[in-house]
Amino acid sequence: MRNVLATFLIFLLLLPASATGEILIIKHTVKQTFGGSQSPDDARISAMAKAKREALEEAGTYIESLTVVQNSKVEKDEILALTAGVLKAEVISQENYASKDAFGIEIVVNVVVDTAVLEERVKKLLQDKTHLTQLKDIQKREKELLQKVAQLEEENHKLTAEKQSTEKLKKEFQEASDGLAAVDWFYKANALWNGKKLADPIKAIEYLNNAIKLQPNHANVYNNRGIAYASLGQYQLAIDDYNKAIRLEPDHASAYNNRGNAYANLGQHQQAIDDFNHVLRLEPNHASAYNNRGIAYFKLGQYKRAIVDYNKALRLEPDHANAYNNRGNAYFKLGQYKLAIDDYNKAIQLKPDDVAYYNRGNAYFSQGNKKLGCRDAKKACKLGTCKALEWAKDNGYCR
Repeated sequence: MRNVLATFLIFLLLLPASATGEILIIKHTVKQTFGGSQSPDDARISAMAKAKREALEEAGTYIESLTVVQNSKVEKDEILALTAGVLKAEVISQENYASKDAFGIEIVVNVVVDTAVLEERVKKLLQDKTHLTQLKDIQKREKELLQKVAQLEEENHKLTAEKQSTEKLKKEFQEASDGLAAVDWFYKANALWNGKKLADPIKAIEYLNNAIKLQPNHANVYNNRGIAYASLGQYQLAIDDYNKAIRLEPDHASAYNNRGNAYANLGQHQQAIDDFNHVLRLEPNHASAYNNRGIAYFKLGQYKRAIVDYNKALRLEPDHANAYNNRGNAYFKLGQYKLAIDDYNKAIQLKPDDVAYYNRGNAYFSQGNKKLGCRDAKKACKLGTCKALEWAKDNGYCR
């Protein structure tokens, strides 16, 4: 039977303020009836998906008002993807009910918005265009599945009213439910992303395995599982998944880029370059692909070609800290220490990590500047990389 009641009780509750913001809770309720060939499980899955999506749509109005979103001129169809990427809709209750003429299920979900950290999370996701594109794709898939369920419910209701068999709809309801359940597993894996890294790759693989069992023909799920395998150092398994993603979607630029990185980690730099070339044919303004191809050229000793690629990456993305650091490495190999230090300075300004301090320290040592070399070697050691400091001490440069 079709959904005769999809009311949503949406309201904001103000909880105790955090250090620099407040906690908002969006509560959303969906009631959905079922019958005929739509099983209680099918109804529950579609009701959960609908409730979560509508709650996130409500939260999206808050996301849309953020300064970083307005300044970035985010398209309307990206708002929901952004919202799903930084917030989580959780089911807090589900309960079956019976009315005078129907059975149904009531789903209640909450979306918790911590305004103290929201803008920073949105900013990071806006910088991760590949991840945002994936979220848009899965959002589109979810919308199509919910529309399919609505059509099936309408037909189911009509056949039931006419006292005709609804058996023919059973398989279609099941397929739509499987698709929506797969989307939910994808979202659970997505919630494990921390910036551009996975907080728990093993758990992400488990979630994505569940998604693949339910819906084995979705390229982004294989691509993301490949990323999880790669983060565990299992590069061949990652390549196998990228291959599957590319077979399903031959123009999947992210899968080519990720496969190139996996080949590079296996020392297969020419194969990596071939993949990065393919990415750049598909997306000529892909800054990461230029940076990655530059790394591959660097590994092959082609430092000038690497610098050309780093230059292109930085023209496209002026705040690409890794590209500055990598270009500094290429200048260092060419003995151009002043240019290398200039690039390391910029990398440290954008992302002051142990790698950049370590590299700049080496450049200062190569210039004969022991004082500044020791300073950077000590900073690198405090941040986790002590190799340069140990070398400097062994050679009498640092105390």
